[in-house]
Amino acid sequence: MQTRTKSGVLLLAVLVLGMVIGILVSGVLHNRRMQSIARMRTGPGMEQLIERAVEPESEEQAARIREVMQVAAPRFAEVFASAHQEMQALSDSVMSELEAILSPEQMEELRRHMEMRRAPPSGEWRGRQRPGRRPPRDAREGGPPPGMPPPPPE
Repeated sequence: MQTRTKSGVLLLAVLVLGMVIGILVSGVLHNRRMQSIARMRTGPGMEQLIERAVEPESEEQAARIREVMQVAAPRFAEVFASAHQEMQALSDSVMSELEAILSPEQMEELRRHMEMRRAPPSGEWRGRQRPGRRPPRDAREGGPPPGMPPPPPE
């Protein structure tokens, strides 16, 4: 193999490797962002958001914030559940209208696509500590926040 050919192959390999790494990093960052958004749907998640935003001046102030958020937590859960039910009803309605327009193959593809979007992330690392990484803020107190499901057994 000539030096020029080797250089071209090496350059192409580095380019492809860079693209693959970029795609993987982008996917990881997207999944983390989505998990962060999902955590905010709970009362404890909102509590953490508020505590990080205002940085309580004393332990007494932090305790009073937690009290307010604990009272509001069921209402947050109720509103998110209600919104989810409304979105599901709208989605079902749209799907039934699309059935009259799309071919059976297109409907099957659409259903498959929608199911993939509803599926939770694979969670290869869920419930396990990665070497050299700090646990999420809500896991430092010894488990998932109230209202969040425990990690799957290993």
